[in-house]
Amino acid sequence: MHVFGVIVWLGGLMFQSAIAAPVAQAEGEIAKAALRKMSSRFIGFIWMSVWTVAVTGVLMMLLNPQFEWFRYHNTWSKLLGFKQLIFLLMIFYAFGYARMLSYLNTPVSNGGFDEKAVLYRHRLNQFRKISIALGIVALLLAAGM
Repeated sequence: MHVFGVIVWLGGLMFQSAIAAPVAQAEGEIAKAALRKMSSRFIGFIWMSVWTVAVTGVLMMLLNPQFEWFRYHNTWSKLLGFKQLIFLLMIFYAFGYARMLSYLNTPVSNGGFDEKAVLYRHRLNQFRKISIALGIVALLLAAGM
């Protein structure tokens, strides 16, 4: 379940970055609106994945005989600490991603143009790429454990 949660989370973000976003940029405004709706729908899968990864990760951590509370005396526990830090950063960026996406999905009152929307679209892409990079680092840390 832990691996499945990571696959859903990272796979969805990679699909959006590598396939959906470039296609939407090339196809115009209707495709961009569809991408925003698809991204909004994916937020639910992100939170489902976060909870799945968190619960299964805590269970695996507590059941591992190498685990000792707040003691980083061997390679396994140090890698675990870094992996937990990466997970917290990924949650931080997931919250930012969801907030910016909700801003982009709210109607604007000044005739359809909002100067912040361009910045938020840029930040949305940045947060997606940062989350992918953090996820890959977490996978590498898990492989090292």
